[in-house]
Amino acid sequence: MPGLQDSNYKVITPEQKQHFLEHGWFHLPQGVKKENIDRFVGDVWIRTGYDPNDSNTWEEEWFRMPRQKEMLWKDFAPKGWGAICEILGGEDRIDNTIFDKVGDSLIANFGKEEYRDKVVQPKDLGNWHVDGNWFTHFLDSGDQSLLIVILFNDVAPRSGGTWICEDGLTHVVKWLHDRPQGCPQKLRDPDGTTAFDPIIAGECDKFVECAGKAGDMFICHGFMPHSRSKNHNRMPRFITSPKIILKEPMNLNRENPDDYSLLELKTLREVGVDSLPNWKSTGERERFVPSNNVKKDGRLLVELERLKEHARKTGGIIDSIHVDNVAEYNGWREDRKQAITIH
Repeated sequence: MPGLQDSNYKVITPEQKQHFLEHGWFHLPQGVKKENIDRFVGDVWIRTGYDPNDSNTWEEEWFRMPRQKEMLWKDFAPKGWGAICEILGGEDRIDNTIFDKVGDSLIANFGKEEYRDKVVQPKDLGNWHVDGNWFTHFLDSGDQSLLIVILFNDVAPRSGGTWICEDGLTHVVKWLHDRPQGCPQKLRDPDGTTAFDPIIAGECDKFVECAGKAGDMFICHGFMPHSRSKNHNRMPRFITSPKIILKEPMNLNRENPDDYSLLELKTLREVGVDSLPNWKSTGERERFVPSNNVKKDGRLLVELERLKEHARKTGGIIDSIHVDNVAEYNGWREDRKQAITIH
C-alpha cells in the first residue's frame, strides 16, 4: 500500500496526504462514529461527580480519567482507522497485540474563572512535550508512531484545545537524529537543554489549535510537539490521545522508495534527506510502565461507585468493563519482553 500515488489511498484525500507531508498533521472530520462518541461521553458527568450546569462544582482544572469502556479501533472509528493505516503504510505494519482498543480514558479540561480574560501566547503554554513516557525515544521509534487527538465534544477556540507546533517538529526530529543513543521522553540533555527550547524561546511561529467538532480527529506525526492550553471559555473539553504502535521501528533506508510510509517520508523530509543509509540507533530500546497511570487509575473505584449508585437510583445499566471486577488491559512489562496487564 505504501507510495505516493493517490490510487493507493481510499480514506485520505490527496489534499490531506500533502498536508501531512508539508505540515506533519491533518484534520480528519468525523473520524469517529457519532454513536460511539455519544456512548463514551454519555456518563461523563456521573463519572466526574460534577454538575454540568454549575461550574462551582468543577473542582479540578484538568485531569485524566480511567478507562471504563473500550472498543476495537476498526469498530470505534472505521474512517479514522483507515486513515491511520494509510499514514503508516498499511495495517500489516501495526502491532495489534497491544493497544488495539480505544478506551474512554478521557482527558478533561474545565479551566478556571481567572483565565477568562487572559491571553496566553502558544510559546508560553509551559507544557510543550512529545508523548511516550513508556519508552526510550529514537529517531526511528515506532512505539508512538502518531499523535492522535480525538475530540469527544465540540472544541471552540480558547476552550482548552491541544496546541501543536509544526516547526517544532523539525527541531525534535533533528534532535533525535543527532542522538542515536536514544533519549527519555522529556528530550533533555544532561546540561538541561531540551528539544523544546526553540519553541519556548520564540524561534517557532507555526502553531495550530486543535479545535473542531465532536468526532473529529487530528492525526499528527508522533514527534509533533504539543501542549494543553488554558480553557478560557470554561466550556468543558474532553479528548483522548490513543496510542498506535508499529511492529518494527521505522525504516528510513528502504531499498524501494515506493515502500516508504507517509510517516517515514515526513521524518526524512524533516532531516532534509531522501534516505538515511548510515544512521543507526546505538542505545537500548527500553519500554517501561507509564508513571502517570497511578493517579489516573486511582480514580477508577471512585468512578465505578458513582456509576453503580446512579444505576441503583435510575434502574439503568453500568456501562463499564469493571462492572463485576476490576478488569485488566494490555500494557507493557518492565522487562519489555511481553505484554502484561495494567489496571
